[in-house]
This record gives sequence, structure tokens and C-alpha cells, in this order.
Amino acid sequence: MELVLQRIAYTRTETQGILWAGSQAFSTIERPWIRGPNPGGQSFESCIPDGEYELRKHTRPDGAQVVALINPDRGVFYQKEDRFEVWGRYLILIHAGNYVRDIVGCIAPGLSRTIHNNEVMVTSSRAAMQKLNVQQYTSIIIKPTDGAKDG
Repeated sequence: MELVLQRIAYTRTETQGILWAGSQAFSTIERPWIRGPNPGGQSFESCIPDGEYELRKHTRPDGAQVVALINPDRGVFYQKEDRFEVWGRYLILIHAGNYVRDIVGCIAPGLSRTIHNNEVMVTSSRAAMQKLNVQQYTSIIIKPTDGAKDG
């Protein structure tokens, strides 16, 4: 089964999107796109590039059941030791988080999007993760909306 993430805005503070799981839509928040020296963007500071990714089941240290995104051609690997060279992003996850500060290169889904204390955020991220049941999916396509492309 496949997820589709339609990115709708690349701003200097965050990347916003809509994650489609069949007919269900979830709001997403990610780090802003920051070009890096390699194809995956700036490690620990950027969202990952648009493209197609394999999803692999992953259990976080807190026990949360999530998925990791993988596409070696885009510089995104499952674990650090999977990288071909010393560069490359790894452990890019879809996990709960409401604000950009809650994620480091990962994707956080929510039930909606709002502004709180002058910060864009997604709401009810843990509830979205439960509803999404992300581990049932095997791939994700990330694509921009026309006009919302990386600049």
C-alpha cells in the first residue's frame, strides 16, 4: 500500500503538506528544504527531497511503531551503516510531532494545521498516527503542488 505526500508550501521555517492514505487526508509539517552538499538535503536540518521512497517498519526507543523512508538514489538510507559513503541521510521517519522543533528531518502528521504562538503546527499528531496506522504502508510518493516547488 502506498502513501502520497503532497507538499503545499516550502517556507523558510517549515515545509507543509497533505498526506493521503487512501481517501484519508492528514496535515503534515517538516523542516524547511535546505540544500546540502549531497542529494538528500542538509542532514538534521532539512526535509528530504521530493521523490519515491520505500517504507520500512521501525520501532523507536520509546516503543512507538513508525516507518523509515529509504531511497539510496536520493541520499536517504535506513541506518547510518547502510550509507555507501560517509554522506547520506538516515532514520528519516514518519512519527508524531506537532511543531517543526519536534522533528529532525522527519515527517509529522496531524489531524489539521493551525498557528499557535506565531508558529505553524499540526494538531493531534499522536491521534493522527494512530488513525494512520503507518506500518501498514510499504511506499510513499512525495511531490510538490504546482507553484510550491523548491526554490
